[in-house]
Amino acid sequence: MERRIWKNGIFLPEEEAVQSIYDSASLYGDACFTMLRSFNKQPFRLEAHLDRLLENCKFTEMPIEYNFHQLKRAIWDTIFANRFEFADDDEYRIYINISRGPLPIYRDILEVKPWVMIAIYPLRWTLRGMSRLYGDGVPTIITSIRAIPSRFLESKSKNHCRLSSRLAELEAKRSDPDAWPLLTDDSGFITESTGANFFSVRGTRLFTPEPRNCLRGISRNFVLGLARKHEIEYRERNLEAYDAITAAEAFFTATPFCILPVTKINGQKIGDGKVGKVTMFLTEKWIEAVKCDFLEQARRWDEHQ
Repeated sequence: MERRIWKNGIFLPEEEAVQSIYDSASLYGDACFTMLRSFNKQPFRLEAHLDRLLENCKFTEMPIEYNFHQLKRAIWDTIFANRFEFADDDEYRIYINISRGPLPIYRDILEVKPWVMIAIYPLRWTLRGMSRLYGDGVPTIITSIRAIPSRFLESKSKNHCRLSSRLAELEAKRSDPDAWPLLTDDSGFITESTGANFFSVRGTRLFTPEPRNCLRGISRNFVLGLARKHEIEYRERNLEAYDAITAAEAFFTATPFCILPVTKINGQKIGDGKVGKVTMFLTEKWIEAVKCDFLEQARRWDEHQ
């Protein structure tokens, strides 16, 4: 058996599920996508991911022949088609990618159509070597590379126009090979990391950047839901570097790792440089909510890689 990719309703071997170099996705980064994970082999917030994906397609005028229910069925079909490719303790990393096909100048020449592809592969690939970060935390650098303001390129649309994020990663790692970037907008307000939302804690109150120049992450919203449920006061507000560096705690949220503490920013310890109480509490409540100890899971995968 080999992993199979769902492409426009057909299953293909992974090596055959390709896109044309003349495709708008290749030439312009013109593709909408979403990525999610499973807990106990059950996709996490599948409906929320699909809702956001279809909203992004509408906003970017991305043609798509499949509706919400068809995409949901296609994901479950892809999971079923690949069920023998995963060990019992694996989790799924699910990747849905949508392109509008070739540029108009090539459309009458090439037999290339708009496409939707769904891939599923082991989540442990994404989390390899990351289990230590749950205890050590992530060192973070506020980079000179800025987030592109939403008035120029809508950051709430999850697409492949992500060069600024990649350059920020490279800049951060020149300062510290383990560092993650923390981007700011053109006014100096913190936005997000590359593929992760940012939170800070002062006292018992939780803060996160206004959802204006950053992605409105599914995991971000999940943490805000946990905060409401457990009566943790939170604010969405503009945060400057000063606010982040002088916070008592900080952490990132994102689909693959869920929640990771930030213990340094620009080389300075956040709080006492250890995982904070609010971060630990939210992590525990996340584990309870999904009935999966993702910390232990990540440790086990790293031990056996």
